[in-house]
Amino acid sequence: MKRTGRAALLIGILTALFASAVMYGQSGVAPLGIIPTPTPTTLVASISTDKASYVIGENVTITYSVSLAAYVYIYDIQPDGIVRLIFPSEYSPANYVTAGAHTLPDGSYRFTVYPPTGTEQLQIIVSGVPLNLAPTSYSEPFPMVGSSPSAAAMGIQAQIKGILPQPQYTTAWTSFVIAAAYSYTPPSGGYYFYPPFMGFPGGTWYWNGAQWVYGLPPSGFYWYFGADGMWHLRITFYFGTGG
Repeated sequence: MKRTGRAALLIGILTALFASAVMYGQSGVAPLGIIPTPTPTTLVASISTDKASYVIGENVTITYSVSLAAYVYIYDIQPDGIVRLIFPSEYSPANYVTAGAHTLPDGSYRFTVYPPTGTEQLQIIVSGVPLNLAPTSYSEPFPMVGSSPSAAAMGIQAQIKGILPQPQYTTAWTSFVIAAAYSYTPPSGGYYFYPPFMGFPGGTWYWNGAQWVYGLPPSGFYWYFGADGMWHLRITFYFGTGG
């Protein structure tokens, strides 16, 4: 991670470390995180991102919630297997939060998506007592806690088991997709001219004479690239009175 306000968010596929899995809503079998499911507790936590998919260069916003005031730890498992603690961090070290919903980043830094691509995972651990999982000082903004999920799991579990009496904690996870660019789907129909290039959500292009022009035409057809990764043909009309 670079020591800049642009914090790279490189999150990877969680490796199965234990024999059983739990169901995640209606999305199928949830991957297992870097710690086993804890014993029942009154704490409830959730974590999500502002979109289900991102392209390289986009920024990610993370929302998490806790049912009670608690200590929060959020882990990032990169595609190369490296595990990093992204909250608390050098940019946001205070991880005792009030009950309710919270958003990251919570300062003048950003989580910016960089390669590699793939299905990404975030795991949150929440406890009513500090688990001492954060460093006392930061040699890098988002400290590496393991070169692989299994290595990170051993360190995290050992730290938690070393606290007496044994703390109660809960965990939750979320996933999203990182792609090099949104997939390009040529429009169908009888309109022959369509943008022969990748788009960006919210981008609009129209044909003007012999070239493509970015933006909205005063009147006529234009193509809009949606967040669904597809082009949509639209038309605008200008109504006015003659002079």
